[in-house]
Amino acid sequence: MRRSIIWTILRREWMETFRNRLLVSTILIPPVLLTVAPIGLAGLIGERSLPAELSGQILAQRPEWAAFSSSELAGAFAVQQFLVFFLLMPAYIPLSIATFSIIGEKQSRSLEPVLAAPIRTVELLAGKAIAALVPGVLAGLVTYLVFVLLASVVYGPNLFGVVTDPSWLAGVFLLGPAVGLSSVVAGVIVSSRVNDPRVAQQIGGVVIVPIVGLVLVQATGSVLLGPPGFVLMAAIVLIVSLVGLRIGVRLFDREAILTRWR
Repeated sequence: MRRSIIWTILRREWMETFRNRLLVSTILIPPVLLTVAPIGLAGLIGERSLPAELSGQILAQRPEWAAFSSSELAGAFAVQQFLVFFLLMPAYIPLSIATFSIIGEKQSRSLEPVLAAPIRTVELLAGKAIAALVPGVLAGLVTYLVFVLLASVVYGPNLFGVVTDPSWLAGVFLLGPAVGLSSVVAGVIVSSRVNDPRVAQQIGGVVIVPIVGLVLVQATGSVLLGPPGFVLMAAIVLIVSLVGLRIGVRLFDREAILTRWR
């Protein structure tokens, strides 16, 4: 692959993305909500004590929380649920950008000159994938850093330790980008076959279903994933994404797009 070509595609994609107000709002609004909501929820739930059975399940998986007061334990458990939502951001934002990048350009016919240019399919899709992935991952990381800062100021060292433990770091810095890549791959594959962004996002949103399942499982307190679990999941998702990207390159029919979408 030629880096100069990929860089040219990157710059073109980002210019198009930030001209679109809807996509810009998609990038900016979720980080604001995910910064404020966990802090508020932790304060609300932290005023109450958890049921004894649930507290026992939590402490069995997080023995380092044994020194917490009942209100601190409730707040820590509430905040822990939001780790999964930090995985949704690098999934949803890139999916939105990737589907618009291909389908939007199909509809405006601005994709045709690119496809007719002497650019390899793998270079085109790599440029579009990176252009979609980077904003989502950066939004997730910046939101996490702001969230950590607010948690340390508002709730003190105990909650700060919860949101900076190895499970959070593995989830945010490893699994998050891997999930983002998988959503981009899904968006690219689906968008090359349909011409409606909403349909593409709905089909590509299948990537988010396992994350929602993880939310439900963690909410019961029966399973709180630790660092090994997040690292293993990140490795699996990354491998699946790379395989999917190769499939996407084969499925991306340039000739069909040039003729069918006229």
